[in-house]
Amino acid sequence: MLIKQFSAMEFKVSGTTGTQNTNETLGYLVTSASGGIYGVNITLTSLEGNETVSFVVDSNNATVLSATISGFTFHGSAAKVDFDSFMGLFGLEETYQGAISVYTGPVNFHSTGTTSKTFGTATFDVTTYVANSLPLSLDTCGITSNITEYTLEVGTPLGTPLPFITYLHIASTSPNTEDFTFQLVSMTVG
Repeated sequence: MLIKQFSAMEFKVSGTTGTQNTNETLGYLVTSASGGIYGVNITLTSLEGNETVSFVVDSNNATVLSATISGFTFHGSAAKVDFDSFMGLFGLEETYQGAISVYTGPVNFHSTGTTSKTFGTATFDVTTYVANSLPLSLDTCGITSNITEYTLEVGTPLGTPLPFITYLHIASTSPNTEDFTFQLVSMTVG
């Protein structure tokens, strides 16, 4: 569970997928922690405005105890569904960390170097990867993508075992036309 290792984090996603434009910032902040019970505020900022949702999470058994949205409090499965949907972007880190080797492997990609970067209060080394040649036809999980632009930055924050995607810019013409950027804005470890 990310909230056990990072007390604050913020990501930004912008670009287009098909005809849909995206320009969102998603952040969370741990507001309290005691005995594995965490209070967490998640804020989504988009073209439609800002929304902050408060959660109480038991990290001892990965249970969402409550979700408060627009003054209404939910418990049980409704609270978990809300938490999972808001944490989806942060989950990208956990989802893709095992697949990072696919997107950095020497058959299709190469490193252009490693530099130290700062994201809020966290400073760590980040390695940049680009495609060996473009366009690149890449088959992942039975879906072939025709990639026309690609830059990926990956680093492991000090004190954690998690490799993090700190920046991703990708454009492709199939299976969908897309051009988007995903970037870590800030994080606080601990």
